[in-house]
Amino acid sequence: MDSEHGEDLGHGVFSSPATGDELIVTSRFLDLGWRVAEGTMPGTAVVWRDLPFEVVSRFEVGRGERWVLRRWDGGVAMRGVFKLDAERVREIAERADAETRGRRIRRSTRLFLPLLGLAPAGLQKHWADEWGFNSERATQLSAILEMLAGGLGIIQIAAAAFGGEFFMPPVLAFPGPLLFASGTARLALVFADGEPVGSPVGLPLLVFTPKPTPQIDRPAPTMRSFDETEGVLELVSPVLRRDWDRDGTLRFRGDRYRLLRTGQEGRDWVYLFDRCAGDEPGDRDLRLAPPPETPYVPQRAESEPPSIIRTALVSAAVTLGPRSDQELWGTHLGVHPMWLTLLSATAELVGGLVNLRADLGPDGSLLVLLDFFLIGEGLLRIGSALTGRPVGSVFGWVLRPFYRRWLPEETS
Repeated sequence: MDSEHGEDLGHGVFSSPATGDELIVTSRFLDLGWRVAEGTMPGTAVVWRDLPFEVVSRFEVGRGERWVLRRWDGGVAMRGVFKLDAERVREIAERADAETRGRRIRRSTRLFLPLLGLAPAGLQKHWADEWGFNSERATQLSAILEMLAGGLGIIQIAAAAFGGEFFMPPVLAFPGPLLFASGTARLALVFADGEPVGSPVGLPLLVFTPKPTPQIDRPAPTMRSFDETEGVLELVSPVLRRDWDRDGTLRFRGDRYRLLRTGQEGRDWVYLFDRCAGDEPGDRDLRLAPPPETPYVPQRAESEPPSIIRTALVSAAVTLGPRSDQELWGTHLGVHPMWLTLLSATAELVGGLVNLRADLGPDGSLLVLLDFFLIGEGLLRIGSALTGRPVGSVFGWVLRPFYRRWLPEETS
C-alpha cells in the first residue's frame, strides 16, 4: 500500500521518506540484518523504489527497531545491495518463521530424543531438514537406551536360566539380546559417520517416511552480501552443497575465498566465506555452478566398516572402568560418560538383587557378601551418575589392562 507517508511492506515493516533525502524504515518484528555505517566503513546499501540509500543509524523502538537511511554517495561503490520491497521482506519473514518454528519444535521434543531416535533413518533425516532435528544425538541416546533395556533383558534371561524368578515381564526380557545387539551396532555406526540409524523397534514408523522426490532443477547459490573491503562473502543455496568443504577455495571476482561456516536457515543453506591469500597444499577449486547430478553415497559406504564387536566389548568394559576412562571413551563415542556409569551400575544393582534372593538361605552362602557389595556399589554409582559425575567400579581395575590399548589418546 503506497501513500504520501511511505510504503507498508508487510510483516510490520514500514518505509517512509524524511527530510534531507533520508528514509526511515521501521521493523516491528523482523531483524533486517543491516549494518550501520562506522568511520570509513559504509553501511548496508539499500535500494528502495530504484533509489540507493545507505544505513547510517539504528534505534530500538519497543520490541522492534528503526533504521535511518541516507541517499548513497555516488563516489562510493555499492557492494552487497539489499533491495527493499515487499517480496524481500516476505522472504525474510518466511525464513524467520521457519527458524522460530524449528526452535519451538526442538525445545518441545528435547525430552523425547531417545524415543524419536528409534525412528527409521529416512524419517529422522526428514525431521532434520524440516525443523533442525538433531538426528545424530537422538540415535546415540536411543542406542544407549536400547543397550540398557537389552542388558536388563539379558540379566533376566540368565537369572531365569539358573532358577531365579522373573523381576520383569517375559515379553520385555526375551527381546533383550536383540535390543542389546541393535543398540551396540547403531552406536558404532552413528559414531563412524554421524548419520542417523533406525532401530528395529521403529520399523512400524516406516509408513510415515516421506518418499524422496526427484530434484529436477539444481539452482546455483545466490549472493546475500559481499563486503569487498573486509573480504567477507555470504552465499545462500536452496540445496545442501555437499561438494563444498573447508579443504577448497572459491574464486569470486578475481579473489580467492575460503569457507568459514555453514548454517541452515529454514530450508536454505547459508555459506560464509573469507578472503584468503591463496591456495594451500591440498586445496581444491569450489565451483559456483550447481554440482553434477551424482547419487549421494553415505560416508559409511566409502569407509571401512567399524569393528562393532570391538566397540561393544570395549564399551562394556569401560562402563566399569575409572572415571577418566569413561570420560575419554564417552568423548570418543560422542555420548555423556554418565550413561556409561548408569549402564553398568544398573546391571550391578539388578544382578545383585537377583542373586541375593537365590543365595539367601539356611546355608548362609558367602556369596551373599558379594551380592550386598554389588547392590551397594550399584546404588552408589547410580546416585553419582544422576548428579552428573561418572564413577567406576572396583572390577574395572581388573579389566583396565585389557581394554586400555583401545582407548584414544588423551588430548591436552
